[in-house]
Amino acid sequence: MMPRTREPFWRRLLAGTLPLLVWSLHFAFAYGLAAAQCTPAGMRPGGPDRVLLGTVTLAAIGACAWLAWRAREVPRREDAGLLDWARLVLAVLALVAVAWTGVPLLLVTGCA
Repeated sequence: MMPRTREPFWRRLLAGTLPLLVWSLHFAFAYGLAAAQCTPAGMRPGGPDRVLLGTVTLAAIGACAWLAWRAREVPRREDAGLLDWARLVLAVLALVAVAWTGVPLLLVTGCA
């Protein structure tokens, strides 16, 4: 096995927390858009834009899946540290969280 090169701390920290950033951006955008489009001033017929919300949700799921795919070697490495494990676990957690957060947005048929 080749020795791992030393990465700067902030780069590793960003890699470890990036899945949660993807989830939080998706959450803020999706619910912010739904709230903005359901206010009396911005009321849309038929409710929030489901195509846009679905596209953003699929893009966030794709980003989390890609991050999980990149972290897939962590269980096989002997030199994996806490941040490496966090990268893998948080990528899977964020994937589930984005899917869970996106389901109600796709089922909304109107503003009530």
